[in-house]
Amino acid sequence: MQVSIEASEGLNRQLKVIIPSADYKKARRKEFVMISKNRKFPGFRPGHVPANIVEREYSAEINERTLSTVINNSVLDAIRESKISNVEFDSVPVVGNITFNGTDHDLVYTLEIEVKPEVNLEKDLASIDIEKVEGEIGDSDLEKMITDLRRQSGKWVENAEKAAANDDRVEVSFEGFIDGNAFEGGKASSVPLILGSGRMIPGFEDQIVGHKAGEEFDINVTFPENYGKKELAGKPAVFKAKLERVSENQLPELDEKFFAYFSDTAKTVDDFRSEVRKNMDREISKVVNDRNVKTVVDKLVSEFGGFDIPSRLAETYADNIKKDYESRKRPLPSDEAIANSVKHNLTVKYVIDAFVNKYGIKLDPKAVEAYIDMVASAYDSSEEYKKAVMNNKQMYYKFADMSFQKQIADYFFDHAKLNVTKKSFYELTQVL
Repeated sequence: MQVSIEASEGLNRQLKVIIPSADYKKARRKEFVMISKNRKFPGFRPGHVPANIVEREYSAEINERTLSTVINNSVLDAIRESKISNVEFDSVPVVGNITFNGTDHDLVYTLEIEVKPEVNLEKDLASIDIEKVEGEIGDSDLEKMITDLRRQSGKWVENAEKAAANDDRVEVSFEGFIDGNAFEGGKASSVPLILGSGRMIPGFEDQIVGHKAGEEFDINVTFPENYGKKELAGKPAVFKAKLERVSENQLPELDEKFFAYFSDTAKTVDDFRSEVRKNMDREISKVVNDRNVKTVVDKLVSEFGGFDIPSRLAETYADNIKKDYESRKRPLPSDEAIANSVKHNLTVKYVIDAFVNKYGIKLDPKAVEAYIDMVASAYDSSEEYKKAVMNNKQMYYKFADMSFQKQIADYFFDHAKLNVTKKSFYELTQVL
């Protein structure tokens, strides 16, 4: 086999492949023997059919099968022979320009392949500013969490004399007007709402606070610019409202009956507080890790991205995404959105691959086990969960990938210009 690079443009390479006629004849002989042994010829035993009869009946098929076999079997060898070190093997090679003039002549074809982009990592990590988040759980966070848990088990009691406040459940009827005219979809009766939940447009819930059941009042708001209904977006509106009911949440006592809803072991307030804090620690650890990994990935892309990606590979990924959406009967994103997503994901892949290769970052099995321990600790049967992960290759590889991402982030933080920002539990988890 002879292989030469005929053309090179961007990430595309065109190879010219020459298969000697002797190799073609050898492959054709195998196909000939296979057909003569496996096809039925009246009056002849299998394998004892005269060659001229086999050729007369199956010559075209033998040639077609031989051509396909020779080309398919030579593609990978041709790529290796080219000595191109950064071939993108995820991109399917394209065979073209097949020239074959009979068994006494060489078989010639071209092979279109794509290579991986070169990622420039010359910039010193120590010169790159990056923010790392650290979580902290204050006493106020713990008290808020316990109050939230009590609210989940609380009993709503209607209070006709109470002025509505945040965290109360109300029922409100209203009709909306723009420039004095009622608009479609702006009228509703006895809508249930927990004040402070942010369910309504900005300012709506705030203006219910302080009113009592039976009171009528105006709510003045402006629809957000990105509101779903374009005819309302950005416009000021007045809602004629009536507060129908106000209910307050009567919180349960911190006793063993309440503890039993959330814990199998807590018997005292101190036990319960300790267990809640432990669960919060687990949650904030995962949130902090996920946010820091994303920060590092985004920084790697912004600092070292910007290169071209293999176009045929990107098209293949985009087609696969579309097929997945269609198979699940989900609304298909725009072609532009899919293309941008594919480009970003491939950029991340190439940057991270280059980064770990340059700095010799290798997966640490002990770090993987520690990561699994962290996740397993959230389960009552943590040891059983850990065993299940360790004995399931697919699950283990998933956790290994997440652990490796953390290793990469930690390496970046250790070598970059680090700015540490401390955030509370509720700042990080965005729990209202």
